[in-house]
Amino acid sequence: MLNPVIVFENVHYTYPGDELESLCGVDLAIERGSFVAVLGRNGSGKSTLAKHMNAILVPTSGRVLIDGIDTADEAKVLEVRRRVGMVFQNPDNQIVANVVEDDVAFAPENLGVEPTEIRRRVDAALALTGMSEYSMHAPHLLSGGQKQRVAIAGVIAMEPEILVLDEPTAMLDPLGRKEVVDTAYALCKARGMTVVLITHHMDECVDADRLLVMSNGSIAADGSPAAVFSDQALMEREGLGVPETARLLQALRASGMALPEDRLDTEGCAEAIAQAIRTEA
Repeated sequence: MLNPVIVFENVHYTYPGDELESLCGVDLAIERGSFVAVLGRNGSGKSTLAKHMNAILVPTSGRVLIDGIDTADEAKVLEVRRRVGMVFQNPDNQIVANVVEDDVAFAPENLGVEPTEIRRRVDAALALTGMSEYSMHAPHLLSGGQKQRVAIAGVIAMEPEILVLDEPTAMLDPLGRKEVVDTAYALCKARGMTVVLITHHMDECVDADRLLVMSNGSIAADGSPAAVFSDQALMEREGLGVPETARLLQALRASGMALPEDRLDTEGCAEAIAQAIRTEA
């Protein structure tokens, strides 16, 4: 890997009072500017993995490097958290102000950013998340997806290099889920931000550059979404299944239709099938 920004080196972690490890010798390097999705059932270690990325947790043994900084270095914790922004499941737990733009400004104000620069960052963050028209709204009156986009905007206003989203869509309806995931993808592709999405929704992973599957504190699979989802035995063993588009493409390929493996989004799947039908005709 040419330019890793997140590196795990033989990371073990055991929660205080537990006997079993939550991370079991994880080795991982994440490329700068990539979009990485992490799947896993409850208790697999995926959220523990995420919390090691901005020093909420530090390894029991091994080490985590963020842009070369060891997260266990207490003197560098603030620097790590400047680089890695975290968004969690419940946006209500991250919203602290009564007006959207005040909430987005909260973190940079605490960092001592100059007022004119805060204004620029707030406007830019709201624009990037599609929330500019709601800048003067009360956050508690917004939908779940809109609240989560405000939470993301608040993190973006700190101008991190890395955005880690720990099951940000777990409490949202399908429309809210789509709003949040589309925002995360846009930040990665338009701004070159490194994005790590922790999720248990298979369909949220189909456009990722890379997909990891966590199991019992270890990485059970690591590859492109198409490659990982093609291993149905693994996915079923982990209780995850595969996206409907992947299942459909696999069934059609088994029947003899020539189809690519990497068109897992709904539109791409439909285009691939239509092209195959035209070719066979």
